[in-house]
Amino acid sequence: MKLSEQLKVIVPTDRIRIIQGKRGNRDPEYDPGNKILYCGWMGQLQHTDAETEFLTRDPEVVRMVAHMEIRHKEFRERGLMPPYEPEVTRMYEFKDMTIFLYYDIYIQ
Repeated sequence: MKLSEQLKVIVPTDRIRIIQGKRGNRDPEYDPGNKILYCGWMGQLQHTDAETEFLTRDPEVVRMVAHMEIRHKEFRERGLMPPYEPEVTRMYEFKDMTIFLYYDIYIQ
């Protein structure tokens, strides 16, 4: 399936990460073999700048994964691993933890 075909079935309010590489045993941001090309709301993905040049190539999707990120809200104070986008307010908050859902789309 091509990336353009995959993006057509994802709604604008879903969060996505488009990743170049293969899914390994680590989160993509900590895997040296992967490069995160885009992270954000599906509805904000635009074909206008050099950072999204990969959209014009319309690469083949090799894997799609629903990824759930769970982190402690006080990660800075406690010296814990930060969330991928620490500046974004999480959709759901628990007493000590936050959860964020992404579609991870792997391309080559």
